[in-house]
Amino acid sequence: MSNTSGFFKGMATGLIVGATTAIILDPLNERERKKLAKKTEGVFKNIGSVIDTAVGMMRS
Repeated sequence: MSNTSGFFKGMATGLIVGATTAIILDPLNERERKKLAKKTEGVFKNIGSVIDTAVGMMRS
């Protein structure tokens, strides 16, 4: 049981260190940031539309 706990702690630590390193070494430039924001905005608009439609169907 001790080995399994150590394994998961090591995996979590590696994941955090790897993600942090990736963010520091490869930051998004302004163009990529705007592109990502625009895509995210579209996704949330679509989700909102689906929810509105579902609520409208339930009320009818």
